Amino acid sequence: MPRKRLLPVGANFRVVHIFLFNSQGELLIQRIAPGLRHESMWGSSVAGYVHSGESYEAAAARKLRDELGIDVPLLSLGKTTMVDNTSTKFIGFYKSEFDGPLSPDPNQISAVSFEPLSGIATQRQHGSRTFTPTFLHLLDHYLSGTQVP
Repeated sequence: MPRKRLLPVGANFRVVHIFLFNSQGELLIQRIAPGLRHESMWGSSVAGYVHSGESYEAAAARKLRDELGIDVPLLSLGKTTMVDNTSTKFIGFYKSEFDGPLSPDPNQISAVSFEPLSGIATQRQHGSRTFTPTFLHLLDHYLSGTQVP
């Protein structure tokens, strides 16, 4: 089913999210490009749908290449679910570290920024940046130090 039809019909779907850190422990966040769902909101370093028949890990590697132009080893942080409108979103969660140059895809990303986790918490608290619901769901799990269920 095409992505744009998933939510209106309440279909369940799979996605991947990746938290990419630099060697200083800062998390890369991306601002979603205009015309996309959650446009202008800030979210995970990389996120995207898993294709039919594709593994979560293969989707995560594909999205890293497509969105940022990089290939790096990924560490699985587990899987979780959340309700998105009337659909259930099945989320594969990964992390990695990278300090090299990035090539953000302007069709998907309007800006990127490495931020300390404390800075993201402050921005969230004061509303100085608007974050996607899935990013906040995963950030809460990450900050709690627990594996996602």
